[in-house]
Amino acid sequence: MAFSSCGFATEPVKRMIIIGDSLTEGLGVTHEEAYPFQLQSKIEAAGKKWAVINAGISGATSASAVSRVQWQLKQKPDMILLALGANDGLRGSPVKAMQANLAKAIELCQKNKVTVILVGIQVPPNYGADYKKAFDGVFPNLAKKYGIPLVPFLLESVAGDKSLNQADGIHPNAKGHEILANTVFRDIQKYL
Repeated sequence: MAFSSCGFATEPVKRMIIIGDSLTEGLGVTHEEAYPFQLQSKIEAAGKKWAVINAGISGATSASAVSRVQWQLKQKPDMILLALGANDGLRGSPVKAMQANLAKAIELCQKNKVTVILVGIQVPPNYGADYKKAFDGVFPNLAKKYGIPLVPFLLESVAGDKSLNQADGIHPNAKGHEILANTVFRDIQKYL
């Protein structure tokens, strides 16, 4: 139990770490506009005591998932949101390799008794129907296999909408990040 400086008992704050890429880091927006910061506000407004830590790194792929989980476990998190895969898709990386990387990261979280929530991503149709089907299916399949919660699509209602993205058409603007925060909060709130 934690104590405030006044000597009254306070609820301990739980630690949530979001391991992601530029979408999580908030490339092109301020730290306060990025969805992890906005998610923190939503969690607080719901009366929950969580510290949300933005561990997004631009350019990251699922290949870094295990080493990053190992590193973040040192912070003794209560929950890890695994939000990787977008760059694997953009590069047309092999789907099986991404799936294996994410599976190992999930197993590591579970071995250390840390709640893990998978954050899904989808590729646009221009990658071909077969690749899209295989890629998009990885996230629900892993969630089912490991019995973990899933945020089905991080960019739900944002992907492809010019008014919610920056000029590159890939990274959400501040308004887009607000929607990402709403999506993530909606899908994880019952696990807080």
